Amino acid sequence: MRLKVAVIGDRSTVTGMSLAGVQIAHVHSDRESTMDRLRELVSSGDVGLIVITHRVAEELGEELRSLMRSKGVFPVLVRIPDSTGYLPKRDELSERLRRVVGAEIKVTG
Repeated sequence: MRLKVAVIGDRSTVTGMSLAGVQIAHVHSDRESTMDRLRELVSSGDVGLIVITHRVAEELGEELRSLMRSKGVFPVLVRIPDSTGYLPKRDELSERLRRVVGAEIKVTG
């Protein structure tokens, strides 16, 4: 079974990811509709990865964290900066990689 990728975020981020081939896209407009869409994606069984912008994830807060704790292994949730380049104080992806790999991975440009 081939799992799909979904993106949730601002219009610019969602448009760019859709042009890059992401199959499922949701432009965040309000908390309720985005949480409804996330519940659908988590329960669908055919989504393997949900990419969500940091700003949206922070707005959804504890409700998003609770949903992600209640799911199984899939889908994996990855937070990314939005089109404005916003970066949170805590980089969850780097922390997750550090736990899995056992070492810090630094990418330099």
